[in-house]
Amino acid sequence: MTEIGLKIYDLLKGTHVRHTMGFLEESQYWSLEELQEFQGKKLKDLLNVVEAEVPFYREYEGTREREYENARIQEGESLIPSRIPEFSNSHTPIIYKLMVMKAGDELLSDKINLKKCKMSRTGGTTGPPLRLYRDTETRSWALAAYYRFYGWMGIEPGMPEVELWGSTEIRYQKSDTRSQKFPRPSHRVPRPGLFEKISKFRNYNAFSFNDAYLEEVVKRIQKFQPKLIRGYLSAIILLAEYIKRNNIKGINPIAVSCTSETLFPEYRKMIEEVFQAPLFNQYGCGECNSIAFECKEHNGMHVSMEHCILESDENNNLIMTNLDNYSQPFIRYKNGDMGVIDTNPCACGNAAPRLTELHGRANENIILKDGSSVNGIFFANLLDQAGFINSSKMLRFQVIQDVAGEIEFKAEVKRQMAAGDLGKIKDALMPFFSKVDISQHQFLDPGTGGKFRYIISNV
Repeated sequence: MTEIGLKIYDLLKGTHVRHTMGFLEESQYWSLEELQEFQGKKLKDLLNVVEAEVPFYREYEGTREREYENARIQEGESLIPSRIPEFSNSHTPIIYKLMVMKAGDELLSDKINLKKCKMSRTGGTTGPPLRLYRDTETRSWALAAYYRFYGWMGIEPGMPEVELWGSTEIRYQKSDTRSQKFPRPSHRVPRPGLFEKISKFRNYNAFSFNDAYLEEVVKRIQKFQPKLIRGYLSAIILLAEYIKRNNIKGINPIAVSCTSETLFPEYRKMIEEVFQAPLFNQYGCGECNSIAFECKEHNGMHVSMEHCILESDENNNLIMTNLDNYSQPFIRYKNGDMGVIDTNPCACGNAAPRLTELHGRANENIILKDGSSVNGIFFANLLDQAGFINSSKMLRFQVIQDVAGEIEFKAEVKRQMAAGDLGKIKDALMPFFSKVDISQHQFLDPGTGGKFRYIISNV
């Protein structure tokens, strides 16, 4: 984004991204001790506020403690004593997604200003999405950390970029009269709007990536000549494989950036060979954006210590704290991801610890009946549109594929769902599959690894 674009964004959104970027440009050269001191101060301020203003934390004693124990047992985890003094001296335990889903509005501050919050949801890569409220403070710090990352990649403000992201909504054709809620998918590549033209930005729907769609996307990318290509790892892999398979030339970005899925060495090698550009990994989640970013040394992702705290237990389960969202605080939150944190110095000079491995996000895709390949976020979006995310009807889901274009859908429920509800789920899925088998279960087994898999592909 250009300097003028950031000024306009801050003015319209009430954020302070530009100011925070200036601060982060300096703090990236701080010592580890300086970063920890700054982090500790922000944490103390946050803990003081949430204990007074957030019902979820204020009412922890009693029923909340029992909820924690039940969630801990269901997740198959043990409470890990914190190595951070501020946490050890507080009454804040590790919390789980199941607890947060049950808490609902109790996780919101009594003093939340909804007009200054942006509502969104988690991506669904590690489970059902959660409704999130991000205030201007956390959005400012997250965006500033993200744009600092652009500098690490060698991307200057105003350089053209392409985003490969996902949306079920733009797959639909408005002319479809069979169902207003679940119309048939569309693979038409939309023309760029005014904002995209002015900002030198293009977005292409990663959930429409079959050969016909990719053919048109590649033509547009060749013409647009982006300096940065970023998006879901799975989408970037599909694009790279298409380019390689068809021996396509003329796409020469400065950098490629991926997120949302586990980056294995073979994927990195293939992508860098196809684009002849370095690949930069990044990590975040809906509860806390901009957690960690890869530097030019490519030996891990530096934790954004000025914005968050990232811990891990003896099983490498990641535990994160958003230091900036006072409206809906996530403190010592285990989001379902697994990774390894390295505290050894990095040659780039950044003293922040590095997330060197990320194992939590299964890199599996499901193939639709038309040949498109989608990930778990696709199903989370569909179910949210159908009204089953964050509802009492369904806790978790699992999609299993043994044959391309066909799936088995398993729903974890507290009580049996009505036939009408099962019909709604099937109506949402059938436009994309030739066969959908749905079953209900009181509990879905996490499997041998203890890590629940929402997507299982055997194709």
